[in-house]
Amino acid sequence: MNFRLPLVVAGTLVIMGGCAASSGGGGSSSSAGPSAALSGGTALAQGERPRENDMTREAARHIEQGQESETPEEAQVHYEMAVQSAQAAIAADSTNPLPYYQLGLAQMGLDDYVAANEALSEAERLRPVYELETMGVRERAWIDLYQEAAPIVNTGDYEGAIEIFKNADAIYDRRPEVKAYMGQLYVQVGEYDAAIASLRGAQEIIGDDELRAEMDSATVASWDETGAQLPIYVTQALMQTQRYGEAAQELQALLAEDPENMNYLRQLASLYVEMDQPEDAQAVYDRMAATGNLSGAEHYAIGVGYYQMENWDGAINSFKTAAEVSVNDRDALEMWSRSVQLAYPTGEDAPEAPAGVLEEMMAAAERWMELDPNNRNAYLILAQTANRMGDQDRAAELVGAIEDLPVIVNNIQLQRFPDGGGLVAGSIMNVSAEAGSMVTIDITFYDEGGAEIASEQTSVTLPAQEAAQAFQVEVSGSQTLAGYGYTVSN
Repeated sequence: MNFRLPLVVAGTLVIMGGCAASSGGGGSSSSAGPSAALSGGTALAQGERPRENDMTREAARHIEQGQESETPEEAQVHYEMAVQSAQAAIAADSTNPLPYYQLGLAQMGLDDYVAANEALSEAERLRPVYELETMGVRERAWIDLYQEAAPIVNTGDYEGAIEIFKNADAIYDRRPEVKAYMGQLYVQVGEYDAAIASLRGAQEIIGDDELRAEMDSATVASWDETGAQLPIYVTQALMQTQRYGEAAQELQALLAEDPENMNYLRQLASLYVEMDQPEDAQAVYDRMAATGNLSGAEHYAIGVGYYQMENWDGAINSFKTAAEVSVNDRDALEMWSRSVQLAYPTGEDAPEAPAGVLEEMMAAAERWMELDPNNRNAYLILAQTANRMGDQDRAAELVGAIEDLPVIVNNIQLQRFPDGGGLVAGSIMNVSAEAGSMVTIDITFYDEGGAEIASEQTSVTLPAQEAAQAFQVEVSGSQTLAGYGYTVSN
């Protein structure tokens, strides 16, 4: 999985304060003195004065020793002692902000960032001017956790990375990067509601004028770049949770900025199909077709939409065009043939096919069979159409060819990768070959004009007769795959 969001580098963030274990001073009255201000200009009241005592001094000592410990085990002991001392100080005087601050620092040392946030928040409530220090402490922890999670993402441990990002978000939620990253990860692990909440949280921060004012221009530009990517992730998550109306609104907003984006248009049309709004879907597919200069893959995608709506004329035209643009698009040839069969079935009340349609479909099915020579469906559709057109000899020949196939290839389809290359997957069924014998599948990939781009092969050990074995072949490269075909040999 490739994430496009930028990794935060520590040097790009402004840390606002140090990690003080305690503050000096005695007394117990609320301050009526001057206020301080954050970099954004917000005035902060002094609040309650921090008050030292034996318990806060003990907490400060253990925090310092924890920070200087040589092993994690030694540090844990000191932070646990600091927690106990700070909690005892709070129990003795719940209005003293100092032990809450110390409790937050100690909980961070124990990696309990939810509890740390609660303690620091209470310290900030009692003494707002603490934010001059606590915001720096929080942001530093956020950076460290962000950078700890990044390599874990690259190993594919998304659940582990999410847990670290959740800690980062718990301790500091004034930047969007963690929320954006975490939202994408939630999509990957199927937690779509959490993904939507996290992604929308990132969008809120990016649009917050006060937070933007605190950042330098480079950071704001980075936020805007991230923000431009988020709506499509939100849309994908909304689609997965069947919140189609909200997803359609997101896509419409994206299309307002990029009106000819085929990916957005295709997804919007699919949404309208799911929402049982065929007229709206039809309008989007017509809009896609009207843009002109579409690739074969884009015509194919439009055809799939029409096919799902049982708009057979639209499907026939789109798949036919896809097969004309990409001459060896096996998938388009199959769907063109199937669409004609469904549009003009046999029977007394069936509509009569316009002149030339069946002949065109016969030619398309012949091309399909050449690229897909072990597909029983190609032979059957071709035989049925030949018989319908009065060519019984050809029909009988095709039926006999089916009976001679020792193995049959089913459910084969090409998945194109956005940056080039792709994957062909399918299954091979053993009809009459010896179980345990091996066959080789050679797959050739083509460009739109029919020129060979690459070829790959895979070997399959055949299962028992009438059983099937899945296979897949992947090809890499920067070229867009427009078609493919295969042969099967012993």
